[in-house]
Amino acid sequence: MNNIWYKTILFGLLLMLILAPFAGFAPLLLVVLIAGVGWFFSSILRVLIFGESEPKSDRSN
Repeated sequence: MNNIWYKTILFGLLLMLILAPFAGFAPLLLVVLIAGVGWFFSSILRVLIFGESEPKSDRSN
């Protein structure tokens, strides 16, 4: 409970709930933002590491 990051995150969430115009949606929007940024960078890393965005099928028409 003495972790500074734990207290900082709780304080930040408290400030968002008090000061945001749509206070109930502020933490949800933060989660959506983090998930979107993670999805964006994971897609870029997948293409850089594997070279393709989606695997190609061996069937030719």
